[in-house]
Amino acid sequence: MKRQTLMMALLFAVSAGIKAQSVTYNHDESVQNQVTIQETGAGSFTPDLYYDAFHKSYRNWAPEQNKLSFRTLTVAAMKLQEPYAEKIDSNLTKRMRVEAENLLDREVDAAWLVEKGKVNSALSTFREHVESITLNGGNYKTYEDWKETYDMVVFGIQCIQDGYMPNSEREQQYMQAYKDVRAKDVKLVKLLSLLKSSHHHYWSSHTLQRKENVVRNSGLNSLTRWKDAAVQAMQRK
Repeated sequence: MKRQTLMMALLFAVSAGIKAQSVTYNHDESVQNQVTIQETGAGSFTPDLYYDAFHKSYRNWAPEQNKLSFRTLTVAAMKLQEPYAEKIDSNLTKRMRVEAENLLDREVDAAWLVEKGKVNSALSTFREHVESITLNGGNYKTYEDWKETYDMVVFGIQCIQDGYMPNSEREQQYMQAYKDVRAKDVKLVKLLSLLKSSHHHYWSSHTLQRKENVVRNSGLNSLTRWKDAAVQAMQRK
């Protein structure tokens, strides 16, 4: 029963749609004449008696105020603007090409492909020297300070890589970063040299002190044995 009801509803909807489509277009010559006069000025209002009785003034001036004259003036004005439009289009096309080149230059980091060997080598050397601070007698606070300096340099290089800038500027930034790393590494090498020297002096003095203590203890032991021997000799007499 439900299936039959559904089928009947579908048939009714289809028939209603066909009927609606059949009456969608209803030609009215009088309406067509009025639209034609409004658009081009050609034709006549029908029925004439109706317009003469109710819209006489409109019937008199409508043919003269049609849209064709406005369209003609608009087309003429647009023709005068064509050279300017073509010039603007040409300028925009050139600008688009320039911006496309700029975008490609900024998105592809070609400068890093050229300078990465030099920069990475300097960073690697600097990192090795930082890691050798504690091995050469430096304290952990000194190591932390220099490790932070190294991390800041690495972060700066990452910012250059992620930045939106032309490759010429990128190359300058990479070279400046390389110079900074080298300058910091020179200072660190001087510090390591001082640490090595002080560390060497410390162990040298410590070793000498140990030797002096050994000699002193040996002398005291000998003196003690000599005194004991002398006391024993006196007792025998």
